Amino acid sequence: MAPELKVDKISPPPARLSAFLYHTPTSLFSFVLFFSTTSLLVFSGILWLGRAETNIDYSVFSMITFSIPVLLTSYLVTNISWLWDGRYPFRYGLQAGATGSVLMIITTFIGYSYDLANEGLAFGFGCMGGLWYLTLRTHGSAPARVALPLSLFSPFISIFFFWYDDSSSSFNFGLLATISLVFASHFYLFLVDSPYKKAVGVSGTRHMAAFIDHFSTGDGRRLTEAIREICQVVETRNSWISIKKNDEPVAFFAVPGVHPGPLGNLGGSNLPVKIEPSLPGLGFAFHGSSTNDHNPLRDEDITRIGKAMVEASKDAKYSSKSRALVSKGDTPSAHVLNLGEGSIIFARPGDSDDILPELSARLESSTLDTRGERIVIDLHNQEGWGRPPLAAGSKEGSLLEKHAAEAISESRELDYNTLRVGFSHIPGENLGRGIGPGGVRAAVFENQVNGVKELTGILLWDANGLGPGMNDELQNKLKGKVDNLLISTTDNHFVNIKPGGFNPLSDSDGLLSSANQVLDEAIADISDAESAMGTVYVDGVEIMGQGKQDKISAAANSIIEVARYSWLPIYSSATMFCMIASSYI
Repeated sequence: MAPELKVDKISPPPARLSAFLYHTPTSLFSFVLFFSTTSLLVFSGILWLGRAETNIDYSVFSMITFSIPVLLTSYLVTNISWLWDGRYPFRYGLQAGATGSVLMIITTFIGYSYDLANEGLAFGFGCMGGLWYLTLRTHGSAPARVALPLSLFSPFISIFFFWYDDSSSSFNFGLLATISLVFASHFYLFLVDSPYKKAVGVSGTRHMAAFIDHFSTGDGRRLTEAIREICQVVETRNSWISIKKNDEPVAFFAVPGVHPGPLGNLGGSNLPVKIEPSLPGLGFAFHGSSTNDHNPLRDEDITRIGKAMVEASKDAKYSSKSRALVSKGDTPSAHVLNLGEGSIIFARPGDSDDILPELSARLESSTLDTRGERIVIDLHNQEGWGRPPLAAGSKEGSLLEKHAAEAISESRELDYNTLRVGFSHIPGENLGRGIGPGGVRAAVFENQVNGVKELTGILLWDANGLGPGMNDELQNKLKGKVDNLLISTTDNHFVNIKPGGFNPLSDSDGLLSSANQVLDEAIADISDAESAMGTVYVDGVEIMGQGKQDKISAAANSIIEVARYSWLPIYSSATMFCMIASSYI
């Protein structure tokens, strides 16, 4: 049996919020659903209300009364939502109308059970008003001052035409119920929004609507603008390794100082695809020392970082020397590969999700030997999720620091070889296996150790961590292909667009064919090369901000808890108020 995924359920990342969402039906299905539920409501009225002399008369009248206001409101909101920079597709209104029809059937039946069928229907119109208010605020980004009159529009029209010349008590009760339940929805959202607004400083309702918009359409503009209200502008430290053959760039290792999140195509997500056009040769977008706090908000910042690294590489001094890989530690472990005077430190932090920049800075200065550049690459092949980032001073952080120092020291004692390396790439997205659009890339370095050829392979999957047992499984199944194999992922949160947020690289058997192929092609590509590495700083980058990830996660948890336990007393109180006040109208 495969090991279970280790998950921190206390402070989940925002990606996990997608588990609470689902893609709503298409417009055609929504229309069929609305027509069906409204027809059932009409039929229920025939059975329980006893208002018309003939069923045909009542059916035509009630179908028009129940449906036209919903269709008009939906059309209106759809076409004016741009006024407040919102989005409310016509199908949202149809789905709200269908849900409202179901609620009215239920309330009418309850009323009929107590010989109060008309009052039950009137209360159902009130439920429709409350539902309109919720969807306009949470799905349409409508401010309260706009959502309030729009949510009253449809029920008021229906109530007027249904009882305007028949029953003043039902008419008045319908108006009372609508106003009461709309304000109950307003108070409910206010209560739910309070912890988020207190923790983050902005409206959670606004962020929720923008998040739903992004989830349903893939358009992250509104969510980006919402997050920009709380973002920070920083200077990022970005590392690079450029490799040439015959004086032409063949591969470029980019280690940006930003994080590839939070999900889908939003912000830094899909970073490998976004930065690759800026890189010469075959681009490798490795994961650096960053967390979700370092998620960039703008694609243009990613492009600027890529261009800055490439520009810095043009004036760099290239070397044709390399040393063999030195590995120290189990978990956490450090693997050091020397190119020229510089060192690449491949870190495997264990189950920790990400490495804090403070620890990376210590790893890069972990010995007194100050020769050459040092670049830390987080292999990001952890098999747990939502675990705290690896920090300096922690037990595992200190172990990683110790192993990196030992590996650097030992690597300096090895003889230099001529740099020989090969590369390959197999593109292809496979979300079922947790693979993003970047597919898999391979780099294989050839060195001589005591007169014996040694191959060190690096597999970079465009994925977000490894599933349980995946590292050992792939290592065993690829044994003998190369002498040393480092398996890494980009941490591309693009794969988190799948609901649930946890979509690591999985199915080792299904990955084996492409892994073998890409390694074989990289081995066949091995030839003499030269390399350079360095660091470049890019200012004016908008990121999520220090501690914002934790604040949003905690606030989101609070919202879910408040929403779970507050809706019943709030709407029950509104119902009791309507029942008490009905005797006075």
